[in-house]
Amino acid sequence: MKKTKKNNFFEIGKKIISNEISALKKISLNLNKDEFNTFCESLIKTSGNLIFLGIGKSGKVSEKISSTFSSLGIPSFYINAAEASHGDLGAITKKDTLIIFSFSGETEELVDLLPSLKKKKIKICSITSSNDSSISLASESHINLNVSKEADMLNLAPTSSTTAMMMLGDAISLSVAEFYGFKRSIFGENHPGGSLGKSFVKVKDIMVRKSKLPFIDGNSSILSAMENISKKGYGLGLITNNNQVKGIFTDGDLRRIVNKGIDLSSTLIKKEMIRDFKDIGENELVIDVARIMEEEKIYSLIVKNSKNSITGIIRMHEILSAKII
Repeated sequence: MKKTKKNNFFEIGKKIISNEISALKKISLNLNKDEFNTFCESLIKTSGNLIFLGIGKSGKVSEKISSTFSSLGIPSFYINAAEASHGDLGAITKKDTLIIFSFSGETEELVDLLPSLKKKKIKICSITSSNDSSISLASESHINLNVSKEADMLNLAPTSSTTAMMMLGDAISLSVAEFYGFKRSIFGENHPGGSLGKSFVKVKDIMVRKSKLPFIDGNSSILSAMENISKKGYGLGLITNNNQVKGIFTDGDLRRIVNKGIDLSSTLIKKEMIRDFKDIGENELVIDVARIMEEEKIYSLIVKNSKNSITGIIRMHEILSAKII
């Protein structure tokens, strides 16, 4: 490739970005309401899978949007057109909906599959730049891309067109997901790995279980109670009266009363316990609990279930050990 005489990468890059933004704005302004709604309605009426078929740069976009649908809890997968013509077409059934992204709508590898798809009675939804293209005419529903120019100076490289396809694909997938009642929990179930997955970990997944905690009779001395708390090693104890938890006592509380000069061997733990302790639901997200701890400077919280029964504790220690933050 011949080098330009002047280093003007920044100016060229800014121009490309500006061109793509203009193309996206045009898509947003000219998007046909009926086309978009019909397209989405075709997808929600599908009893099988949403299958994306593509090749080349548009195929890469199709593969990404298929992955987005799957991550939103809507079964989907991608088939490369070249592989489809060599047997993978058998993965598509009449219950499925086939989604094709093709800028020209005349991509040979895709058009060659249309007779076989028609014979199999496969429903097709497509996004192309022409309502009169072979692919759009074979489709039950179609969205016109309305991109007249690519972002590069020669109007050759798939740039504005693929970016527009990506944007439309995101808009479609999220619109359909919202129709199905997409929830944060669904997204978390489909993203168990990586830093994103950790943001969906629930308190009950990493908390210290109730069975491991020290339960101390309120009539015990502070000295006796601290021996029990120290043996368990969690930095706090649950103080009971008639088998009901009435308060908590932590290492921090011990430092507080030592500074007051209170006699540890004669003073009952129930007199110095914290009665108004904070608790958290076991189905809360750990990332949210960590935020509460940091804001309120509390590093241990009692965990309760939906019946308001204590099921354990969660400390900053567990959160840091799980590498949630």
